[in-house]
Amino acid sequence: MGNTQAVACLDRAGGSKAQFLNKYLTPQQIQVVQDTWEIMKEDLPTLGVTVFLKLFETEPELKRLFPKIVRVNEVNQLEMDVDRDMLQKHAVTVMEGLGAAVESLEDSDFLNSVLVSIGQTHVRRHVKPQMLKKLWPSLNYGFGQVLGARYDSATAEAWRRVYNYISLQMKRGMENPDIEPTDDAMGS
Repeated sequence: MGNTQAVACLDRAGGSKAQFLNKYLTPQQIQVVQDTWEIMKEDLPTLGVTVFLKLFETEPELKRLFPKIVRVNEVNQLEMDVDRDMLQKHAVTVMEGLGAAVESLEDSDFLNSVLVSIGQTHVRRHVKPQMLKKLWPSLNYGFGQVLGARYDSATAEAWRRVYNYISLQMKRGMENPDIEPTDDAMGS
């Protein structure tokens, strides 16, 4: 694991200038993320539900994106009443996607392909690129709840950097919903 192989991604402007994961994270930070993921993946339902309940609490307007999970009352107002089974199923799926990214940090082709594809899927669900940043505080909270004292400031910073990288790749997919996820726009 401390492999220093770079993972390419598009720059913020969506151009072809290559950036590399090693500009976001050190090999030690990658190792911290992968080590803490090993702990967190033991209970994905708890982690996922914690993250999404926090998201619904802090970003209530995003509940509209989850019509199968959050119930709407007779006057078309969102209620906090959630279908716990559907919430857990979705939350676990999201956490498994996060895990696939974390476990693939040294495989740029696979990682970028998966993240672009996830971004494309989210476009079809009316998720906008600017909404991605709204998930980080809830993830940060969930990681802290699950890891406890192990989630120190250095670990939180490593995870924030990974999430920023994931968001950039997902945004690439959201902004290019018709490209093949395996297309390499960087020419690397």
